[in-house]
Amino acid sequence: MLKYQAAIAITALFFTTFSPLAHSSNASNHEDNANRVDLVISAPPQGKKSRNPFIEELLSQIFTTQNLTLNLIYHQQPLGQNRAVKQLSNDVDIDLNWSVTNVYREEKLRAIKIPIYQGYIGWRVLFIRPDAIEKFNQVKTINDLKKYTAVQRFDWADYEILKDNLLPVEGNLSFVNHSKAVLDGLVDYFPRSVLEAESEISETRNQQLIIEPNLVLKYPSAHYFFVNKNNSALASVIEKGFQALIANGDYQALFNQYFGASLKKLNLENRTVIHLKNASFPNK
Repeated sequence: MLKYQAAIAITALFFTTFSPLAHSSNASNHEDNANRVDLVISAPPQGKKSRNPFIEELLSQIFTTQNLTLNLIYHQQPLGQNRAVKQLSNDVDIDLNWSVTNVYREEKLRAIKIPIYQGYIGWRVLFIRPDAIEKFNQVKTINDLKKYTAVQRFDWADYEILKDNLLPVEGNLSFVNHSKAVLDGLVDYFPRSVLEAESEISETRNQQLIIEPNLVLKYPSAHYFFVNKNNSALASVIEKGFQALIANGDYQALFNQYFGASLKKLNLENRTVIHLKNASFPNK
């Protein structure tokens, strides 16, 4: 099965010896195949060609640093995060996943503890109505923010984080109705990731909203790569390759290519920071 090929191929590389026939066509083909690593990952969401272009390009570069060619193979269907954790922990269907970390996921899986998004995954700006700017200008502390109601889905991590910090939050609306709830005044703000806010605000559903200009919510969080607990070979390749990209500057260049302009536009360094606790974030 495909799910076993990654561990087998990677392990085999460490024991490969090159014969004097390495320049023949057959030997060349054999070497190409030996250097290829097939990894099965969850399929993209419906209607998407790629699950995550940034992460998939990052993975490709990670393997290239070690003279490996990565071949990502999509599972026949998208897997929700809970199912992905279950399948990966049981060594079934997929070889690799990436997601926000929490205590449970680190208990069940092996995390490569290098933050994929530099910790920005726990930074939020607020989508609000234009006429709400004045009242949000008065928000300087978490107690000030408690006067207003956010919207998130009840099964999103942000919902629990907001609740744990005693911030009012509406969780019973579907995602497609979140922006409308802000527009209609049912809620006051919709927290969105700083990595996605600039692209999302231009979508049709958000065109009558604005990004609140002075605040950023921050809580401890990290997006990690996860593999099966027993797949130490794959974990080692990802960790070493990732560290090499950080050291040579290629990781930062790739991150800036995808997110640099939008993060700069948000003027994060000049915003008032409201720190939130995250009870599900591992302490170690």
